[in-house]
Amino acid sequence: MMKKIFLALFVAATFSQASAQNVNIRDAFREMPDSLMPYLSKNNRLDFIDFLDSGMKAEVKNQLGGTSQMLSIADDSLTIQMNPSLRVHMLAIDSVVAVVETFLVDSIYGESRVHYYSANWHPIAQPELSAAQQQRIRRLELQNIVKRDDDLLKKR
Repeated sequence: MMKKIFLALFVAATFSQASAQNVNIRDAFREMPDSLMPYLSKNNRLDFIDFLDSGMKAEVKNQLGGTSQMLSIADDSLTIQMNPSLRVHMLAIDSVVAVVETFLVDSIYGESRVHYYSANWHPIAQPELSAAQQQRIRRLELQNIVKRDDDLLKKR
């Protein structure tokens, strides 16, 4: 009897852990509340995914009348150039969605903010992330700033 209870608890824990780790960035992006990314409507977000999946340039008119472009999408991440001064990366890390917003200006400095959410878009103050996961987020922050510097140097 004790073995059956232990086995049932083990199986339940395994399934709950597996489901918590299976955040799909496409699904999370589709269900993202408009209030968290007011630049884009739900239709814009769906169009981005459809365009990239069809091999087309994923560019839409955003809610402010400008153009936003999804640069890439994978199972665990996506990148959007919201406008020339704002790039957004979203990462699915275990049961957490990390949103890295990098504000770029016409100088060598940029500034990034990272927001963490549950898979159903509830804010998380500070999730427990491994050193490798934290490093991945930090690398994205720096990558955006370096990319902007390269673009500025090419224009000169």
